[in-house]
Amino acid sequence: MTKYEPLQPQFKDYSIVPEQLRAARGLLDWSRNELAQKAGTSAETIKNIEHGIYVPKKETIAAIVEILLRHGIQFVHYETLVTVPDGKDAVGKLQALSYAGAVRVTAFVPEIGEEGHD
Repeated sequence: MTKYEPLQPQFKDYSIVPEQLRAARGLLDWSRNELAQKAGTSAETIKNIEHGIYVPKKETIAAIVEILLRHGIQFVHYETLVTVPDGKDAVGKLQALSYAGAVRVTAFVPEIGEEGHD
């Protein structure tokens, strides 16, 4: 019988932008102190990351991201090319459009295994 394991997120890196960190805390209604305690860092570090003053070590940001993931926060990064009319040309020119955000997962699908099914 196969045991199904929940999917674990895989990251190339744990980089998030300051706005994402503030948004994630807001979605959970956590203070900087609460996040810092759960992630094993200081509230001052969280503040400095959120204000773009400090670029954390990989280990620090990994701890922060992982605790947020465990509480239903997912980080969204979206990048695409769009055509922007420039008034001179009907085609316009290509520009990169980037978006970074945080979303809270509010509904979970229970794990379905083989037990109990016909």
